Amino acid sequence: MAGGNSNSNSNITPQLRRAVCNSNVERRPTSTPTPSPSVIVIGGGMAGIAAARALQDASFQVVLLESRDRLGGRVHTDYSFGFPIDLGASWLHGVCKENPLAPLIGRLGLPLYRTSGDNSVLYDHDLESYALFDMDGKQVPQDLVTKVGVRFEEILKETDEVRKELSEDMSISRAFSIVFERKPELRLEGISHKVLQWYLCRMEGWFAADADTISLKSWDQASFSSILVWLSKRCQAMILCFFIF
Repeated sequence: MAGGNSNSNSNITPQLRRAVCNSNVERRPTSTPTPSPSVIVIGGGMAGIAAARALQDASFQVVLLESRDRLGGRVHTDYSFGFPIDLGASWLHGVCKENPLAPLIGRLGLPLYRTSGDNSVLYDHDLESYALFDMDGKQVPQDLVTKVGVRFEEILKETDEVRKELSEDMSISRAFSIVFERKPELRLEGISHKVLQWYLCRMEGWFAADADTISLKSWDQASFSSILVWLSKRCQAMILCFFIF
């Protein structure tokens, strides 16, 4: 899912063309004698484009405003080095019919690379390719990394029990502390503890937030299947496809 380069979108008029939209907005009768209401949508990211398409399908007059010279927002492909690098939205979360992007992926014929499956907390392919090193430059044994990963999943399961028992929300960091208070045998020391912190840092990377700000109640609440796939080739046509069709 990428926005393409700047020139590819510079000629797109802000007045959206009529487009087929997967929207539940009720279509207004075209025979109505009164003029269609007009709406201005601010922002040409995926959310703005989707909102504009839904309104256009409902017979609203829509103008889409975007301050930059391209559409897509965070979904953007950079060509600065002569080859495409996706700066955002390279993962498709949930390859299922409920995901409105899945049909576009199929229509564009973009190849996908599966990175995790249902009920998977960790990305297995990452564990196969990562190499961790300690402060002295010595590589951490791969079997230790794997064992700590299993412990990390055990701790996450215990935080789920905390979530069920307590009505108030709290951070993942606080939930970890409660788990360690209840089950001190889950604690790790030395290099194992540092590897555990690495797993927690990876989790923070998923949410672009510190563990003390990630909600225990909602961190794993997803609308679609938890199967994640990597868009293994550049997909600059995604935004235009979403815009036109």
